Amino acid sequence: MARRSNGLTGQPPRERGEEVYAAALRLFTEKGYHATSMQDIAAAVGLYKGSLYHYIGSKEELLVRVFERAMGGLLSEVERIATDAALPPSDQLRRVIRAHVEAVASNLDALTVYLHDFRGLTGAALETVRAQREHYRALLESVIARGVSEGEFAATDVRIATLGVLGMCNWLAQWYRPAGRLGPHQIADRFADMVLAGLYLEGKTSSPSVSPKDRISALE
Repeated sequence: MARRSNGLTGQPPRERGEEVYAAALRLFTEKGYHATSMQDIAAAVGLYKGSLYHYIGSKEELLVRVFERAMGGLLSEVERIATDAALPPSDQLRRVIRAHVEAVASNLDALTVYLHDFRGLTGAALETVRAQREHYRALLESVIARGVSEGEFAATDVRIATLGVLGMCNWLAQWYRPAGRLGPHQIADRFADMVLAGLYLEGKTSSPSVSPKDRISALE
């Protein structure tokens, strides 16, 4: 068990705060947000519970920080991609999927907590997260809708297609392992190939990002 202290360990407050955040994220991932207590977090970093409040205001504040780190960079990147009218919709969609997959792979614990526990927030914090999720969905939906309106994608149920892409990318948090057979870039390309194959007009073929030979070897 970590040795308890009164918080005056010689570490700069910011560094100590990061240690508290890392411990909370690990516990949220392992036990779930609701099952993790402030006492659990304090014990994990060797502090008395009262000393923990030098670094955070509440457990919910830690959850908000997890969500900010999980979604902040991804949302900014998707905004940039979705508003770039110089890109054809198929390229936009491929880049959005790649950004989403890479965000999940590089922030696996944070995205897992985000997807499972966002309803653990209350009040303004919950509304902020809901607004972010809706904004992200709307950006992705705008890319698919643009592809339909410009004739690159088949006329389809844009909302269902959007939710399908989100579900596929989010579920990555359930099974992705850094030491797995395929890396994030390869997984993203396969996801994008599948999605675009379903969206292209009948008779139109995609330009695969991975050669048939590479696909066969990756599956062996």
